[in-house]
Amino acid sequence: GLEQVQLTEDQVKHYAESFADMQAAMGDAPADSAEPDAKTMAKLEDVAKKHGFKDFSEYNTVAGNISLVLDGVDPDSKTYVGAEKLIGKSIAEVKADKQMKEADRKAALAELEAQQKTLTPVKNPGNIELVVKNYDRLTGAEQPAAK
Repeated sequence: GLEQVQLTEDQVKHYAESFADMQAAMGDAPADSAEPDAKTMAKLEDVAKKHGFKDFSEYNTVAGNISLVLDGVDPDSKTYVGAEKLIGKSIAEVKADKQMKEADRKAALAELEAQQKTLTPVKNPGNIELVVKNYDRLTGAEQPAAK
C-alpha cells in the first residue's frame, strides 16, 4: 500500500506545478496499466526530477499522500471532514435520489460501502493542513485548463 509520509510545503508546490508535465509525459499510456513502459517511465523520471523530486517514486508517494487528504476534503466548504463523512454524504444522496433505478442505486451503494471499508486514515495531520491550504492550487492542477 501507500507509504504515508509527512509532506512538505515544497513537495505540495512541486506536485501542483508538475501536474501538467506529468499528464503530458503519461501521454497515451492507459491510466489503468500497472507499469508504464520503459520509455514512458524515463519521461516520468525526468519530469519528477525537473520538478524537484528525487525520482518518480518520491513523486508517486507525494501524489498518493495528497490524494489521501483530498479524498476527505469537502469541495463545497473546502474543509477536511474525512473521506468517511464524504462517502456517508454520497450514500445519503444516493438513497434520496428518486430518479435512480433500484438496480443502479444498489450498485452505487454497494460500491460506496466497499469504499468505506477500505478507507486509509491519514496518519499525518500536518498533511491535512498543507493540502487544505493549497486546495485550489491542487484541484486546479487536477483539471488541466481547456486549451
